Amino acid sequence: MKQITRKNKILCVGGFDGFDSLKKNLNIYLYKNIYQPISGINKYYFKIDEHRIGYSHMNQWYGEWKYKVKDVDTVILSDGIRGRDVIEYIHEKNPDARIIVYYMNSIYGHGRNEPSRYKNLPCELFTFDKYNAEMYDIRFKHYYYPYMDQRGNTVDLHCNQDIFFIGEDKGRLGDLLKLKNDFENNGFKCKFLILKTKHKFYFMHRHELISKPIPYNEVVKEIKQSRAILDFTQSRQHGLTYRPMEAMCFQKKLITNFEEITDYNFYNPKNIFRLSYDNINDLKSFLEQPYEPIDDSIREEYVAANWLDSFFQ
Repeated sequence: MKQITRKNKILCVGGFDGFDSLKKNLNIYLYKNIYQPISGINKYYFKIDEHRIGYSHMNQWYGEWKYKVKDVDTVILSDGIRGRDVIEYIHEKNPDARIIVYYMNSIYGHGRNEPSRYKNLPCELFTFDKYNAEMYDIRFKHYYYPYMDQRGNTVDLHCNQDIFFIGEDKGRLGDLLKLKNDFENNGFKCKFLILKTKHKFYFMHRHELISKPIPYNEVVKEIKQSRAILDFTQSRQHGLTYRPMEAMCFQKKLITNFEEITDYNFYNPKNIFRLSYDNINDLKSFLEQPYEPIDDSIREEYVAANWLDSFFQ
């Protein structure tokens, strides 16, 4: 934290989870939302301003963070921005400020926050998705895990289930249920919490799904009571999800279909089973082997404070 605490005044705006621990730093200003809450008829006026040439009225919709822009030397934004206006506003108010936009979600279409729309603006673009980094010629930087600094030093030996999965359907339901069936047929005890996709009607399997997200502290309890976590990504996903970082944090085995997992510095075949590569008949012996602890120097790269600090190294 040397760079952050001594040299820079930083404004962080957007959905950066786990930054609450940074509030004690008087030179770091945290604002969860880029735009103020908008409801009723104001949604209509917001849309008008959003499509107005020049975005001359968009700043009226910004949150309280806009009053801090002149007081900092660095602004870090999430991909929640909806156009060029935010960057143009920051640069106008503070021409010397370093502006960073971090994409914490994969980019599939041509939305208002597509990187190509910002290339001629005075900002730096980063993404957690290696494929997007190559596609848009922007810099890659893996995301962090908000609870990584809360890791215990011991492995939980009492487990209620062998394999735990939690996540939204997102068109993966059939594949997930097949995997669960295969695991159970091989003698593994599984717990799958698959969240229904909003506005989707389920004629089959509706009793096997959950309707509402569960609190994250409950998710952590389930992780601690499991021998392994299943990470099952969509085919278009080329960035690290929470699941591998959760496994590293709580020292649990990981079963994953994420092929790029071998590119990350925490990869260890004793801890990570690749569904697309490793022999499923070896899964039993894989789970029976003890977890091999990851070096703290690697784990600390995924701590929120150190991740933020890495922008200044």
